[in-house]
Amino acid sequence: MAVGTPLGRGVFVPIPTFFKDNEDLDFDALEKHIQYLSNKGLAGIIFLGSMGEAVHLSDEERRQVISKGAELVKKYDSSIKVLAGASAGSARHTIELTKQAADAGAEYVLVLPPSYYRGNVDSEAIESFFTRVADQSPVPVVIYNYPGVTQGVDITVQSLAKLAKHPNIVGVKGTDGNIGKVGYLGARIKPEDNFALLAGSADFFLPALAVGAVGVVPGLGNVAPRACVEVQRLFESGKLAAATQLQQQLVEPDDALARWYGNPGVKAGMNRVLGWGGLPRCPLRPPSDDQIDRIVQAVDTALSIEKSLA
Repeated sequence: MAVGTPLGRGVFVPIPTFFKDNEDLDFDALEKHIQYLSNKGLAGIIFLGSMGEAVHLSDEERRQVISKGAELVKKYDSSIKVLAGASAGSARHTIELTKQAADAGAEYVLVLPPSYYRGNVDSEAIESFFTRVADQSPVPVVIYNYPGVTQGVDITVQSLAKLAKHPNIVGVKGTDGNIGKVGYLGARIKPEDNFALLAGSADFFLPALAVGAVGVVPGLGNVAPRACVEVQRLFESGKLAAATQLQQQLVEPDDALARWYGNPGVKAGMNRVLGWGGLPRCPLRPPSDDQIDRIVQAVDTALSIEKSLA
């Protein structure tokens, strides 16, 4: 059984998977985006998470995205860690995806709990699933707790505290938005557990840091990476008033880009403010021009902050 390399602290940006108009993979846009995110102080980039439309890709396309992404990270900023989504319905298939991701260049994998057979997914099933996956994954596992995409499956704090003791499980991304859960785990995770608590979005980053989180996975980081990094820098420097003010300024931009219209909104907003983003795959539909205008208007605050930090 592998002993996982520590994930560390910081901002881990979940990026989209870019498609051409015919829905083929667009590696030119991927390169532009990796170059944009490089040398901004990020700790990592996540490929094939929810933001990356992993469920819309074949296993071979997943391999190609990770392989090309890892190559580009090495080219533009080798300090950035490469994480990749590796979620499937069974432990067996998930383990296959972890091995494929590792072979393609991923240093860590992000794994959702199983949820298709919701009635059979209790805490014991979740603990068994993650234990088996972590036992056989060639790279460290980060648990991805996101009830919004798993039929409401929400891993309990008790299960997370148990799984944190596994030597090859090195963290959790909490997209449940439960600050109380972060605090509970923060009080119980010991340094020797090698387990990083990550806030699941930028809108509650500072509160999560205050009770034990050591990083964040922010959709907003796709357009304002420096601003997200700055929240943590200010907090860790003891500048709580400045960190609070910045956090408050980032809440609406993060909601606008990442949640108002889902993945199509992220891509449409990126198209407008960065010049790349592309379209989502069917059945997702791009937002209307009026909706895109609304996103861009809300994100403008974060972009102004981003430019001021350059």
